[in-house]
Amino acid sequence: MAARDDSPIEIGRSGVDVIESGPDGPPRLPGRLAVGWVLLLVVAAGVVGYRVGDRHRAAATPPVRPLPTAAPVVDQPIAGTGKRCSEQVAKRLQLGVEVVNRSAGTVSLRQLHAILPLGGLRAGAATWGSCGQLPGAGSDGNYLLAAAGTTWLTITFDVLVACPAPMPVLFTVEYTQDGRSDVVDLPGFPDLGEVPYSGAKC
Repeated sequence: MAARDDSPIEIGRSGVDVIESGPDGPPRLPGRLAVGWVLLLVVAAGVVGYRVGDRHRAAATPPVRPLPTAAPVVDQPIAGTGKRCSEQVAKRLQLGVEVVNRSAGTVSLRQLHAILPLGGLRAGAATWGSCGQLPGAGSDGNYLLAAAGTTWLTITFDVLVACPAPMPVLFTVEYTQDGRSDVVDLPGFPDLGEVPYSGAKC
């Protein structure tokens, strides 16, 4: 039986050799530099994927077209345009307003009335025409106002006071359209302070 050798083995000395196989490998990159390269590759791949997906989405999505809008609903076809006129005839005043037909159909204007909250005036003849003009066609009856058409509504007043300047004058007109009758209030004169009147004693 062979004798047992219990003597200790010293690592790194001639008793134990380190075996290396093959040529020297490439130098290893430091850990932080390797992580940086990996992150850079991930970001680049994400950007390329986003651009490709966005281009695909733009090609696949049809353009949005605006929906056609319906014609606006008009509560009252007759409205004032904001234009006013005045004319002195002897000691009388002609006051008028311009109106427009905002609907898509013809409106029949029937009667024009004055509203005089403070009095001071007396309404006379009403005409379809601007101040100073001859009475318009149909002033003694209905006046047909076509769609988008305009006309003047004028009333001649007797002046009953020495100074008519503070007197407000408003108008209403009766009309018929498609067999339906209605009355609309029109803007007039909040007062007559800007209306020339030679006989005024204010």
